[in-house]
Amino acid sequence: MWSDRPSGKRRERLVRRLQAVLPPPRPGSRGSKTPLRVPGPKGPPSPDQVAEELRERPGFSWLDGALTAHRLYSRPLATLAVRGGRATVSGPAGRASFAASGFDLLDAAFAVWGGTGATLVGYLGYELGGELESLPPPPEDDLGLPDLHLSLYDAALRWDGRSWSLDATGAWRDWPAVEAEELLAAARRRSGPGISEGPLARDGVISRPSRGGYEAAVTRIVERIASGEIFQMNLCRRLEAEIDPAHLWPLYHRLRAASPAAYGAFLDLGKGRAVLSISPELFLAVGGGEVESRPIKGTRPRGANPREDRALVRELLESGKDRAELTMIVDVVRNDLGRVCATGSVEVAGHAELMSLPTLHHTVSTVRGRLRPDVGPPELLRAAFPPASITGAPKIQAMVAIAAEEERRRGPAMGAVGSISLNGDLELAVGIRTAAASHGRIVYHAGCGVVADSDPELEFAESAAKARAFLTALGAGEPG
Repeated sequence: MWSDRPSGKRRERLVRRLQAVLPPPRPGSRGSKTPLRVPGPKGPPSPDQVAEELRERPGFSWLDGALTAHRLYSRPLATLAVRGGRATVSGPAGRASFAASGFDLLDAAFAVWGGTGATLVGYLGYELGGELESLPPPPEDDLGLPDLHLSLYDAALRWDGRSWSLDATGAWRDWPAVEAEELLAAARRRSGPGISEGPLARDGVISRPSRGGYEAAVTRIVERIASGEIFQMNLCRRLEAEIDPAHLWPLYHRLRAASPAAYGAFLDLGKGRAVLSISPELFLAVGGGEVESRPIKGTRPRGANPREDRALVRELLESGKDRAELTMIVDVVRNDLGRVCATGSVEVAGHAELMSLPTLHHTVSTVRGRLRPDVGPPELLRAAFPPASITGAPKIQAMVAIAAEEERRRGPAMGAVGSISLNGDLELAVGIRTAAASHGRIVYHAGCGVVADSDPELEFAESAAKARAFLTALGAGEPG
């Protein structure tokens, strides 16, 4: 159950495991923010240039906020991964493997490193939800990626749209500002990545299921809804292709050029594995004990001209189906946050507001609450994971239906991607518009919310609209 917590003895055993790979932090370290200067007439380097300077370093991660709010990391102190109930942790003192759930391991990380100012960056894969509720076995796993992958960083280079700063903690290492400024000076000499042309996939793209299979699945889900089993379900199909790992970096730049995202991310997992996300959707943000979620439902493509674009916006905003779809998900979010927020503090601060992206229009709502004093990120994530918008309503029964209908695991897609500060704040995006690469292959999930009056052909069209940026960046067309 989501409310289960590891026993004191269990937590202590996991704490000792983590202490065995990383020495204890120096007492009293909380983290600091130091403004960085790069003298000279050219001004500071761009986030793209700094990413080029860092990307060959081990454990490179880029939390990419499009025009502002970039954070770049490399050389993590430790790495935490969980797959199938088994954890693998590595750090300067070695590597260990042992039985552990992802949420229990996160709880232990806060017990041993909490308050240091360090940050965990990575993803929680969709299937991690199976730790919280009794669900059917997930679909086939053919990528072998962890269910959870988090890297522990003690420093980040942060860009706020105007200047750079060094966000660091001295809990384990010293971080002289001069070294960071020298890195920025070196990055300024780089030209930045060009946007390459031509296809990046080796042989074209496969859709699982095919168009016919997807539309048949929509029909079955509508029948489930008519029988009273569920009210709404998010149905994904997976697009997959073979790709040279050397093409992952240019692919990410094509993706971010096609659709700059407020919560983009490039996570280098090593050995040719990576996560590439251009998510526009906020799963959870916490600051000062306040929590916010911004679920998205309702989609229209951008029009070919301003008049057509305005007509599509009007159609979306006037659609009773899309508003009902979003309202159901907002109720699930309110319920999830209500588990861990102060009584009466959960509110819908905005509902069905227009969000316009370069390739799509959406409607989005904002749900806020005030966390109880005894609640930190581990408790919040247990209460709210996986995100409501990519499951359905009722949430658990929708997840049961997802396991029955989808052919492959979702993995990092449809989970959560971003950062968790060990001081208690976090910012995690819903893993939509997210690709995962492993073993020379790349996969991308595109889905839609199915409700009682869903039309199979229109739902496939929505899925295709959401896949367009990925396929365009890959240099491929929609599979036939």
